[in-house]
Amino acid sequence: MKLPEEYFLYVGNAYPHKNLERLLQAFLKLNPSTTLRVDGERSRTVKTQNLKLILVGNEDFFHRRLVDYVKRLGLTDDVIFWGQAKRGELNSLYQAAIALVFPSLMEGFGLPAVEAMANHCLVLVSDIPVFHEILGEVAIYFNPYDTSDMAGKIKDVLRNPQKYEIFKKRGLTQVRKYSWSKLASQTLKVYEDFLASKGQPF
Repeated sequence: MKLPEEYFLYVGNAYPHKNLERLLQAFLKLNPSTTLRVDGERSRTVKTQNLKLILVGNEDFFHRRLVDYVKRLGLTDDVIFWGQAKRGELNSLYQAAIALVFPSLMEGFGLPAVEAMANHCLVLVSDIPVFHEILGEVAIYFNPYDTSDMAGKIKDVLRNPQKYEIFKKRGLTQVRKYSWSKLASQTLKVYEDFLASKGQPF
């Protein structure tokens, strides 16, 4: 499948807590075009009719329900259901995206956000504790219950792309904290500390 020229990306399943219906509602607020203020002095119109939202993930019951919701919103031409993506394909999707948008209401970790940063992709996420813990100051946060706030952050990224280049650079530094070798070492230490507290050798 050929990539569109401009798109935002979501990677993951379509379970209700992923909050994709609100993401679609926010995306609807961008169509068909919007006039944005630049530097508080002049304005330009961003033609968002060419802007796409790519959703990568399994095709299951919740996915099919989301397809129906996209039709009801009239976003069939604007939303691309990519299906599953292989590793190399997924890396390309991250690298060419304007940003990853991750609107979850809850998460255990949020691996796609870390994968995106590793691929020099800007990350917009829900303002929830787990993302602050993992991503720190290198992500753009929005209220996941407020579609206007979500749409506003997306518009600001479209309006001021240079403003967020620093987030991409810092993201590459942040992602080094989550190497597999470091994760393995930290997991091993947890087991060692637990067994030591029980007076047992590892």
